[in-house]
Amino acid sequence: MGLRTLSIDIGGTGTKMLVLDADGQPVTERMREKTPHPTTPKALLHTLSVMIAAHKPFDRVSVGFPGVVAHGVVRTAPNLGTELWEGQSLQTEIAELTGRPTRVINDADLQGYGVIQGTGVELVLTLGTGLGSGLYVDGRLVPNLELGHHPFRKGDTYEERVGEAQLDRIGKKKWTKRVMRMLAQLEPIFNYDRLHLGGGNVKKLTEKLPDNVIRFDNVKGMMGGIRLWEAGG
Repeated sequence: MGLRTLSIDIGGTGTKMLVLDADGQPVTERMREKTPHPTTPKALLHTLSVMIAAHKPFDRVSVGFPGVVAHGVVRTAPNLGTELWEGQSLQTEIAELTGRPTRVINDADLQGYGVIQGTGVELVLTLGTGLGSGLYVDGRLVPNLELGHHPFRKGDTYEERVGEAQLDRIGKKKWTKRVMRMLAQLEPIFNYDRLHLGGGNVKKLTEKLPDNVIRFDNVKGMMGGIRLWEAGG
């Protein structure tokens, strides 16, 4: 039957999970719960424990976390409160919670594993509470790019210009123009073969995307939970 993988996507607004079979196909419905606020480690682990109970059985766990994660330890969590999370051994804690082997990486890095083709230079961006990013060269991850926190325009970062707060403030039309300007700036920087664009707000774009930009939904991104193990973490 093969190994079943619990794939978890922790976001600034919502936390999602589902179980995938050995071929990367969902064997449970995707569950979504609001990420607790304030997002303390204790509060998040409680939310995860309730959700996990509804998804057994599974053999291993893949987790995407919105921040820099190195060797399973959180270094930053800009949209959850870095001061609460820095140094948190999230990989160990979820492994203890589930009793299963666990790997934790940046959330956009995990989603990217689910959608990349594995050839050439591929950039992944997720439009959600903030801006997630992942970079891959011939299928190999360059971890923790965190492009959203790089300078963009008028003294603001990419995330400050195209994050959800700005979408709510200026509306879909103006926000879309900012996203299109971002894409135009990034292409000559990375010279990517393909850009995969996902996240909860991608459906709110009002303009046609360039031919080398491919939309994806959250469920497809969560298939990265399988490739994370195939890639060796």
